[in-house]
Amino acid sequence: MRRPIKPFKMPRLTKAKPIERVWPKNPLAAAKSRQDALLALAQRRCLTFTYHGCYRVVGVFTVGLTQAGRPAMSAWQIDGQSNSGTVPKWGLFCFDECFDVALSDLPMPTQPADYSKGAKQFRIIDAEF
Repeated sequence: MRRPIKPFKMPRLTKAKPIERVWPKNPLAAAKSRQDALLALAQRRCLTFTYHGCYRVVGVFTVGLTQAGRPAMSAWQIDGQSNSGTVPKWGLFCFDECFDVALSDLPMPTQPADYSKGAKQFRIIDAEF
């Protein structure tokens, strides 16, 4: 005797969470900030800017797109203020949150001991030290 065929049931799919859209805070200056960071990296000079209300002086080591798809730079902050910890330290700075970006006359700092190429925070790397 043959077994009756059970009707096929589609598996229940869980509802995917919508992707949260991050709205840029400074969209008009973001492209210029990125170009300034690439220039600072190429010329081995420091970059100055205001980020989250704090003035910062950094040496740019990586420029690219973060895992979240935001244009950003990984930089070694050598001077200025910080909302999280003491300086010098590493920071990941999104270009749309940088204000008053300018090239400095200061030479880029020496490579920190814990620097390694291919930073994992980035999906795409445009340029690196």
